[in-house]
Amino acid sequence: MMFYNACDSKESLTKPTPSQLLRFALTGSIQPVQNGVLPKTSQDRHLEELFSKQWPLNTSPPPPLWSSLQQRTAAPCKTEVLRGMEKDIQNLNHLRSLIERNVNDPLGGMILQTGHCRFLAQALERCQRSDSYGEILSAINGILMRLEKLRAPVSPSLFVLGMYYSCLAFSASALKRYIEGYIHLRPPRLDLESCAPLVDALLVSLQLLSCQEPGYDISEMRSVVTGESADGCFSEHNLHSIMCWADYQDSTQAVGPYLSLLARLQSDRTLQDIWDRMTKRLHSESPHTFHSAYGCVKALVDVGNHKKAVAYLRQISKCANGNLPSLSDFEGLKGLLAAERVAHAIPQLAGKEYPSILEAQLEDMEKRLGITWNRRKSVHTSISNPLYISSNQPILTIDGDSAGYGSNMRLIAEIEALGCSKSMLELGRVANLLDEFEGDHIRVFIPNEDAAPYDFAWFPQRSPIELPNDSLLEGIDRNEAWSPSALGLLRVRPHRHGVSLVAECCLHLMQLGYLVARPKSAQGTFLEAAQSWEETGHIVTWDRAFGRFILVFVGKSREPLDAEKQWFAPNISFGLDAVMRVCPGKDLPGQKDITPQFGHSYSMYCVDADPGPDLVFETMS
Repeated sequence: MMFYNACDSKESLTKPTPSQLLRFALTGSIQPVQNGVLPKTSQDRHLEELFSKQWPLNTSPPPPLWSSLQQRTAAPCKTEVLRGMEKDIQNLNHLRSLIERNVNDPLGGMILQTGHCRFLAQALERCQRSDSYGEILSAINGILMRLEKLRAPVSPSLFVLGMYYSCLAFSASALKRYIEGYIHLRPPRLDLESCAPLVDALLVSLQLLSCQEPGYDISEMRSVVTGESADGCFSEHNLHSIMCWADYQDSTQAVGPYLSLLARLQSDRTLQDIWDRMTKRLHSESPHTFHSAYGCVKALVDVGNHKKAVAYLRQISKCANGNLPSLSDFEGLKGLLAAERVAHAIPQLAGKEYPSILEAQLEDMEKRLGITWNRRKSVHTSISNPLYISSNQPILTIDGDSAGYGSNMRLIAEIEALGCSKSMLELGRVANLLDEFEGDHIRVFIPNEDAAPYDFAWFPQRSPIELPNDSLLEGIDRNEAWSPSALGLLRVRPHRHGVSLVAECCLHLMQLGYLVARPKSAQGTFLEAAQSWEETGHIVTWDRAFGRFILVFVGKSREPLDAEKQWFAPNISFGLDAVMRVCPGKDLPGQKDITPQFGHSYSMYCVDADPGPDLVFETMS
């Protein structure tokens, strides 16, 4: 698919010659092969953003938004423009038509940007359901060019919108263009309300890239965000320079996600600057601030910088008088302890927090064994049956059983502990547990109002949708190795006009079983007897990228996956969405969730096998 990009001739990149364009079309690079290696340049990456894989055969590329510019005697209709952007516009074609009718003079341009582009932002958010981020960037660029031709004033908020979609598309060149446009207007620095979505969008994009393209070169994006480049040069025009955290007077306000972003981008200068300012304000009465610091340390661990992670933990401990306050409550604690160098340092640095850390890890271990500690009675009980006391029995027998061995909460705990692992062996442990609990059922709470008349349950089963075995490695016995297909790994991607939006809002899932429903009993209680259940057509899955349970509608037949029939336009019953988040065994959590929304935002999507390029292959010993 081809789309118009938000980058134009104003970019610092030189214009490619016809021969370079031809070479790029044939080889994917404007440079000739050198010693059998095809080089990749920044110009190549720029051209790759201008061209994607396919264009739908039954449609033509949309004309630029500025193509039909004409002066009209009638004044633009403000009511039509604002109502359209607030409610009516569903795709870029609708938006283009609205603009061509009403934005033909400076007044029309000002109406389009009403409320700091708030109405335009709402329209573009709805356009995400049918148009790619790249196409939305093209539309924003077209709007800017139209306003320039009309000599209409341009709101800084329009450039902020461009920055946001550049972050979602992870397009460094587009982001640079919008930053330069914003700086040219000389507005004040962005406030926290404007900065936070940019940071969240980049974090989501990086998380998806880690699943889709491990080893992706992020140096260009790091340069645009921080000004730091691999050759040691520094660019003054960067995203950080216009963000609220560049202000020394208020540099640590809600800085946690931004610190994590800088760590994941492997920043040096900017990360250290913000970190030093934040640690000066650390004190034991601010557990949230400590969690922000631990989040940065966890991000350093994730990118493999264990040395700096330990150094930062030492700084935290020093600021807290030899303690690591509230580390036992930090949700990324298991990830920190998984890094040997960090795990070795924590006992030396944690101080009085260390017993709480041990207790938290013990509780996690107990949960994975299916038992829990009853503080009031000072006994261990089954996690799903508090009346079943296990203190007089071995916590773990020689056969590997425990008092809570039959509890399906053990399955949930193991999925939550291992489901985001990059190790096929650890994912294989989850698959084996699914085999073990097949035939059981686990209650699922659905928050939708239309789902209120029904009870829902998850029936565990490994890979209810059969996948092709192509991904099994040749020469390796199935019983000695796991593969993405044997683990039941899926990708779910929105699509439109027969073309998948491959990298945008893609879900990387592991199948866990299928969902069933039945009318609630007259008393409104959940009946444990597994009878008269009806399949909803959804499978229960685990999101490997963002660590959450996801329902996906695939139809009630649950036939083997057919590469020629991957598209679903679901007609959902039971008050469910096609793709939605759930929390088996409990209600949905209330904390903020920056992970990408999928669900009802897309009317059609593609389900296919996930090759799992991020996974590590290991043979079973």
